[in-house]
Amino acid sequence: MHESIALWSHPRSVSTALERCFMERGDFKVFHEALAYVYFVHEERAAIPHKNPDPDHPRTYADVKNMMEQARTTRPVFHKDFPYHAIDHLVGDPDYLRGQTNTFLIRDPAEAVLSHASVHPELTREVLGYEQLARLFDFVRELTGTTPVVINARDLAASPAATINAYCDAVGIPFLPGALSWDSGERPEWTTWSGWHTDVADSSGFRPPARKYRFSYETRPELREFVDHCRPFYAHLDQFCISPAKESVI
Repeated sequence: MHESIALWSHPRSVSTALERCFMERGDFKVFHEALAYVYFVHEERAAIPHKNPDPDHPRTYADVKNMMEQARTTRPVFHKDFPYHAIDHLVGDPDYLRGQTNTFLIRDPAEAVLSHASVHPELTREVLGYEQLARLFDFVRELTGTTPVVINARDLAASPAATINAYCDAVGIPFLPGALSWDSGERPEWTTWSGWHTDVADSSGFRPPARKYRFSYETRPELREFVDHCRPFYAHLDQFCISPAKESVI
């Protein structure tokens, strides 16, 4: 069985850019938010814009997990997802979590909430994702007896090469500088949630977020409550963030 690296995050965390880097590497089979089928399609827990489900995609937790685990029999796997898509299933399946490398990515909720609302104006507290992300982090930390790798989107924007280098070192894989840039354009892995990943599709590498949001906290003051809700969970994970190598030669 080959290795599996999970990147757990929350919506609008710049996680798809990191996923795109792993696609560019070419040495991992990459799965994009496969567990979203459990939450939005099979269990129908919430509505979401830009949903174009693949009729052939597994929809239950067991079937999605089996799809990714089967892929590990032939090559390493990298899968990016949000724990809120299947949090109860995940914490009820410690053997699955023990059998992979669990890593975490966070972004300041003051930015992520506005970015989220720009794509999903009717977002609710249930799909913010920070609370479930912190819950999974704490569960994995206790389960394994080690602190999982955590990186912050601010570091990816400010020092992408150093941050990715530190991430690769922490999970025990080679750093491939060539994977920091890619050809712009949509990827077939993103078709199900087309409309959510236009920033990455338009990019050719890591870059600071444009911060051209559809709303502001002045025009949508109720969004501040979402930020306040997410802030303690963000702060909890941020204290464990690894630091990029300081201007190391890469």
